[in-house]
Amino acid sequence: MAQSHFPRLALVTTLAGVALLAIFISLLLRFRVELRTEIRQKIIERDAAVLHSVALQQLAERESGLRDGPARPATLLPTVLRTAQQRGMLAVAIFDADGNTVEAVPAGQLFVELPADDYVQLLEGQPISRYYPNFALDRAFAGIAANAKAAPVLEVLLPLHGRDPARSIGFARYTIDARPLAQELAVIDTRINRQTTTTLALGMLLIAGVMIGAGLALHHAQRTIAERNERLARTHFELTLAAKASALGQIASHLIHGLQGPVAGLRAVVANHDAADTTAGDWQSASDYAERLQVLIAETVGLLGDAGTGTAYELTRGGLLAIIGQRNAATARDRGVRLQLGPGFTEPLDSHRGGVLCLIAANLVQNALAASAPDDVVTVDLARNAEAIVLTVTDTGAGITPAVQTRLFEPGQTGRPGGTGLGLAISRLLARQIGADLTLVRTGAEGTVFQATLPLA
Repeated sequence: MAQSHFPRLALVTTLAGVALLAIFISLLLRFRVELRTEIRQKIIERDAAVLHSVALQQLAERESGLRDGPARPATLLPTVLRTAQQRGMLAVAIFDADGNTVEAVPAGQLFVELPADDYVQLLEGQPISRYYPNFALDRAFAGIAANAKAAPVLEVLLPLHGRDPARSIGFARYTIDARPLAQELAVIDTRINRQTTTTLALGMLLIAGVMIGAGLALHHAQRTIAERNERLARTHFELTLAAKASALGQIASHLIHGLQGPVAGLRAVVANHDAADTTAGDWQSASDYAERLQVLIAETVGLLGDAGTGTAYELTRGGLLAIIGQRNAATARDRGVRLQLGPGFTEPLDSHRGGVLCLIAANLVQNALAASAPDDVVTVDLARNAEAIVLTVTDTGAGITPAVQTRLFEPGQTGRPGGTGLGLAISRLLARQIGADLTLVRTGAEGTVFQATLPLA
């Protein structure tokens, strides 16, 4: 059952892992884009802040050098043009407070006008920085070939004022060679990409590990549930079988009582046969079987009677082994198999559990004898340890086939021609009636071992 659900469980786990991985990748890429944009913007605005400080310092120095009162914008603005001589500066243009062009260096600049949107933003005192990774120089400067290679350019627009920050005197626009800036941004992009790749790989490994662990845990839980359901179904089946066996036992009790008379009569007839008959051997065998059948019926009737009336007494170890030996000696002798009884234990056992244990032993020994060849040995051992009484039946037969082992204690399962497949099923039910357990210890070419374990408590 667990195996049939495993592909579905694996599919669900895989889909959950893919969904989780997709969410992780989307969040990681979004964070990467936001981080890259923020870092690039900070670096681009860095040059604007430096130029703004330099320009304001130049204006302040120029204004301090004038002795004829407050300086006019037309006098101060040309001072900013000195920054055009700095390394990497492509062009500088200055505008008055109304946004009109005052002067531009170099003179070959095209479209020097100040856009209206930039003018409004500059009036609010906010510098503007724009990075163009592929700027067409021929569209901004005269004298450059139309097929000239595009280059990275940084455009910076600054609001200008003198000593009084509230008094705007104009604006400046700088066009700067941004190749060093492009290299710096490329290095940053490489680092961000490397970090993103590393984080993505680690995240994928972590998610894969978590999903595999979760899948295995779910599979284990599902298998445990399936096993418990199977045990529950088996227990229900055994309880049903036990209830049926109880009813059958009552019927069997009446039948066995009814058999006592006919069996006694049969034994009397066999005992009174003509001694001179040439078939005396057959008559002797019939007499032995009749006697054994009568003893078995008497013992079963006694066991049923004790259980019905609540009568209890103790059986010694010798008594138990004697009963087991008596019940199976004739069959062992007929098959040429040696029945060997172990030393057992010295403490007595109550009659009810002892009688049921003898019935279990009878079934196990009969199976062992049937599986044995002439001159083989069947060993019956009745031992006691600190926790339980253990009945062990060992034979040296050919063993039980794997096909029979899987459903060994279920009715109808037998590997012996002519067998009913009820002996082991009934024996396990009998064992559980007295709180014991019947198990197959081992089987193979060297023989088979069964054990019935009866707890002392």
